[in-house]
Amino acid sequence: MLICGEAHLRAVLGACAGHHHGHRPHQSHMLAPSGKRILLLERGDYLTRELDNWNPKPVFVTGKYISKDTWFDRDGKPFQPQIHYFVGGATKMYGAALYRLRPEDFGEVKHVDGISPAWPLSYDDFEPWYSAAKQLYQVHGDHGEDPTEGHWSKQYPWPPVSHEPRLQQISDDLAKGGWHPFHAPCGILLNEADRPKSACIRCAWCDG
Repeated sequence: MLICGEAHLRAVLGACAGHHHGHRPHQSHMLAPSGKRILLLERGDYLTRELDNWNPKPVFVTGKYISKDTWFDRDGKPFQPQIHYFVGGATKMYGAALYRLRPEDFGEVKHVDGISPAWPLSYDDFEPWYSAAKQLYQVHGDHGEDPTEGHWSKQYPWPPVSHEPRLQQISDDLAKGGWHPFHAPCGILLNEADRPKSACIRCAWCDG
């Protein structure tokens, strides 16, 4: 976040739900009551709404919506970075899954090619903000299902999204085998207990 003139403007770089559950939109939400003008800076225009938005082939196979950029790795080898330049960024092409980083992700991690240094902040520093973001985005999930997750101060505001029949069968079979399948935490406006009042109807036309 940039502060452009202390009494006048807050500028948030990027409008996507990046950095794990939309810290940038969350920043904007927290700043709104301050009375300051808030500017969201994003590269690109609004995504044109069309049928191909929901077609897996142009989205994932032919890459209709990814940028034409060419990046280069440290050896000079070119690659396509899979970047989306739209208002909302890559959030426009994702399934609303809102995971937390694990506590160990913030510590020093030893890899084959070297050491990833520890963060200056810990999971404990982020946990209250993770919980606040879950409430803001009305996330569906069930803390306690995932044995690898860190501690949490608030349960998800909505129960997990029910599985489709085949996925439920797979989940049950994994559980019988001693594994620990869990529901992905999803930020959608779905009320399965009262479908007539639900904004989401689990159709095939949602853009995330």
